[in-house]
Amino acid sequence: MANVPKHFSTISKQYETKTGEMADAEILKLMNPLNFIGTGKTTVAKHYRIRHGSVDRDTALAIPAILALKLQNSGVDVNFFSPWNRGHGGDYDLTELFNWMDTICKAK
Repeated sequence: MANVPKHFSTISKQYETKTGEMADAEILKLMNPLNFIGTGKTTVAKHYRIRHGSVDRDTALAIPAILALKLQNSGVDVNFFSPWNRGHGGDYDLTELFNWMDTICKAK
């Protein structure tokens, strides 16, 4: 099966006319974790570590912030931080990440 690009928002479809059709509504629903967190129909991890660089040009800060708040409001442990002057690169502080994971594992 070929990978055929599709739009995930009506605004992208409006401004980019080369690829054509919208993605299926069910696929769009499955891609949004907010549709599942706190519904009681899914199992959600107990701990999340979310990082979003302060100068990320690929994703707005509101996206991970909303995810973090939704998880926290569902009773999940969330470690959220926006590293200063970092983009969409990941690997913000691997030593800190491994220490966080060790803390969680040792608490069990």
